[in-house]
Amino acid sequence: MIKIRDIVEDIIYKNEEALFALSQEFINLSAYAKQIQKEVERRTMKDVKISGIVVALSRIQKELDKKHPLIQNIAIENITAKSPLSEIVFPKIPKILSQLSSLYEKISTKNDDFFTMTLSTSDITVICSDRLKPLVLGHFSEKPIVEKNGLASLGISLDPKYYPRPNITYSLIRRIARKRIPLAETITTYTEIIFIFDDEYLSDVLRLFKVNHDL
Repeated sequence: MIKIRDIVEDIIYKNEEALFALSQEFINLSAYAKQIQKEVERRTMKDVKISGIVVALSRIQKELDKKHPLIQNIAIENITAKSPLSEIVFPKIPKILSQLSSLYEKISTKNDDFFTMTLSTSDITVICSDRLKPLVLGHFSEKPIVEKNGLASLGISLDPKYYPRPNITYSLIRRIARKRIPLAETITTYTEIIFIFDDEYLSDVLRLFKVNHDL
């Protein structure tokens, strides 16, 4: 049997603005219940009273306890910026794949360099410090399908305890999204989340995370 509470919870968790308003007790429960009544009835396949939806919303609200349900409190251990960077994208074809293993033999990185490579379904993407770009281009026999300069990165180091927790990347990326700053790439590792974006936004992104280290 499908419970009204489960349906209401699923609906509101798909609407971040309504979910936040509910957690902060800004939302009019009766008005929101009327708004979602038809959807609740469609999914439960029966008539549902407004009062029943309000009761479900009220119980969910108490559980939220005025905390943003999607945002984690995160202590940032360190912030590292790298610039200038370049993004080079090659087609994922046998000829390029056969040359990957010897790429690292030709590239000698330093502590202040940035170099990462990603193999997706159809592409091979290399993001690297500008000084390494000629070495990457010279190594592969095929021309890249995308070549973008003027990038920067911001690496956020975290305690390993955050690795298994939900919404960690979301909690960090949300700050950038609210400023409408476009991201070229997002890279995650066991203890670091790295954002790649146009160099012109470096000071703005840095400011977002240096205001305080506890999100």
